Amino acid sequence: MDYENYMELYEAVYLFSKINCHTGYKLPLVLNDEENKRLGINESIYSAIMKILVVNNLLSYNGDCYVLTAENQEKQRHMLDNIISKKISHYTQFYNKAVDKSRFFFDSISDLEYEIYSRCNFEVNTNIGNEVAKHLNLASSKVLELGGNSGGLGTALLATNKNCSYTVVDTKIPCIVGRELKQTNNTDITFIEGNVFDLKLPNQIYDYIIIMNLLHDFDDTKCLDILRNCTRYMESKTKFIIIEDTLTSQFEPKEVIMHGLRLSVECRGGKQRTVDELASLFLNIDYKPEKIIRINSIHTMTVMGQI
Repeated sequence: MDYENYMELYEAVYLFSKINCHTGYKLPLVLNDEENKRLGINESIYSAIMKILVVNNLLSYNGDCYVLTAENQEKQRHMLDNIISKKISHYTQFYNKAVDKSRFFFDSISDLEYEIYSRCNFEVNTNIGNEVAKHLNLASSKVLELGGNSGGLGTALLATNKNCSYTVVDTKIPCIVGRELKQTNNTDITFIEGNVFDLKLPNQIYDYIIIMNLLHDFDDTKCLDILRNCTRYMESKTKFIIIEDTLTSQFEPKEVIMHGLRLSVECRGGKQRTVDELASLFLNIDYKPEKIIRINSIHTMTVMGQI
């Protein structure tokens, strides 16, 4: 059994061993409050662990609960023994992150790490943007991107959309890197250092508000704070473009599900949402999905319009 290249799978098995020690061979779809309190993990972390184990055939799912068969138990014991024999403390550290309620990825990295992240993020988001551009016509539009980091997505979109006014809001370091890269790439992007939970922008209305890989960092309450902040800068014709790892089926490809565990742990309260959960979130500001497009193996683009 070769799972050496799937670190998240080993992490899921380790976290599962903490859950399974008191709950037997059948596990519910959702843990009760007592178990959540004992384990210190939240619903999104539990859900991510279960889905990872199912898609890797280490756990069975019958529609009502998760089942640990004798074969599953043997496979998981093999992986746990492997972890123990190598004396790797990483898995314990990962569990400690999962139970740390104050945990948030970007609050725990240095300025230099954030700069390196922002430079790498540019190329990644440019590649995603090249695919997104095939499905969007933003010509002559005013576009606001929240959490746009160093502008990789905007750079790709502006390459195919003429006379598009593009603004990115993010924190200080991504904006500094973004202003440097926009000079290198001769791209007209306006970077505004700001807080997505307390938007303070010049008074204008945007045709499109793009949010990529941001909402999945937060729980529903914080996401609603972000969306309600946007209402001052939009009108009835304004569209939201949401690009992230939206779940379109019960059990996604391994790469998508494994990312969900990292997301749930590194961004406390963060979670992958289903299409229905995303629609329910936007219903709070009277918006609904108009179009759903799979961009690549991980990302889905959802166009939201006013009801």
